[in-house]
Amino acid sequence: MDLQTKLVVIMVGLPARGKSFLAAKLQRYLAWQGYKIKIFNAGNYRREILGDKFSGSDFFNPNCEKFSKQREEVAKKCFSNLIQWLKNNGEIAIYDATNVTPKRRNYLAKECQKSGLDYIFIENICDNQKIIDEIIGIKIKNSADYEGKDEKWAKKDFEERLRHYEKVYESMSEIPYIKIFNFGERIEKNFDGRTNIFFDELAEFLGNLRFIKKNVYLTRHGETFFNLENKIGGDSLLTDSGVEYAKKLADYFNDFDLTVFISPKTRTIKTAEFLKHQKIKLEELSEINSGICDSLSYEEIAEKFPKIYLDRKNDKFNFCYPKGESYKMLIQRIKKVIFEVERQDKNVVIIAHRAVNRCLFSYFIETAQNDIPHIEMPLNKIIKITPNKAFYNFEILEF
Repeated sequence: MDLQTKLVVIMVGLPARGKSFLAAKLQRYLAWQGYKIKIFNAGNYRREILGDKFSGSDFFNPNCEKFSKQREEVAKKCFSNLIQWLKNNGEIAIYDATNVTPKRRNYLAKECQKSGLDYIFIENICDNQKIIDEIIGIKIKNSADYEGKDEKWAKKDFEERLRHYEKVYESMSEIPYIKIFNFGERIEKNFDGRTNIFFDELAEFLGNLRFIKKNVYLTRHGETFFNLENKIGGDSLLTDSGVEYAKKLADYFNDFDLTVFISPKTRTIKTAEFLKHQKIKLEELSEINSGICDSLSYEEIAEKFPKIYLDRKNDKFNFCYPKGESYKMLIQRIKKVIFEVERQDKNVVIIAHRAVNRCLFSYFIETAQNDIPHIEMPLNKIIKITPNKAFYNFEILEF
């Protein structure tokens, strides 16, 4: 995905609608692809500049001129720092704030234009009361505004803050925009008549996000005859040990409510054979294309193609097999897998290959790109990835 101009992503929406959730997900997705991206959160700036005493609902009363002026000053300071960061080394900045009025959004658009920056508005619209109540509960529990406060008082105060915003809120008509309704129920987009592949991908990613906690289980296929010979690629059959691992997977997972994704390779199909769940084959889950080195052992590559062997050893992430792929290219290929995983409403099992699983792991667990090819991804183990407050935790399950 090619970024032509430095970009500002401007979040829009009422409190407790999941803007920060979307911002964090989008930040991770784009950082995973190698973009220099940062979130600028107006609430954090308010707390840093004004302190805790300006966190109560009265501060958000639109009829109070003094507080309105202070909120405006904080917002401008935050956005000014965002623009300065982009003018230095940044590529994409996310402005995480409510931005519920046309006046504020027009100001932000003009500031971007003055600085020669591209921009897009992203509005998360949610009228699902169950989700709203859940987000309010998370806010009260985790927001620095309510740290140490009585829970009942905090809930009442936050609901009053929300009513203040509702008085002035106008849904977005400024373009370009992406509107997300109820976390993937539907999306609406308007790019002012432009064909913009980058914005289209952002819309597709955001439209697949669900406000649902689920675990993701990554595992390689069972042992193959190629594994015994240290050969890469190919489409080898499972050994007896590999079949045994397939049976153990079924014993472990068959009582779970799961979605199972596999690659079209024989070794993953056979590894999933004893699982009673429906298996969804994704071509994108096929192992990294090793080009002219397919079906060779690393020893054979070193002997036949010494330059290839050394180039790969020196930079495994960017190295591209002749007529094949690099890890960098692989991340672009498996983006569709991330979309499929994110839109599931239940736990997910992925049975794939070493390089593919390394790239998938690095989406959920932040990993420097040069370290991705060195992530340990052994046979006969499951990596359980679990959502937490920050993003995800992981643990290794062994049989």
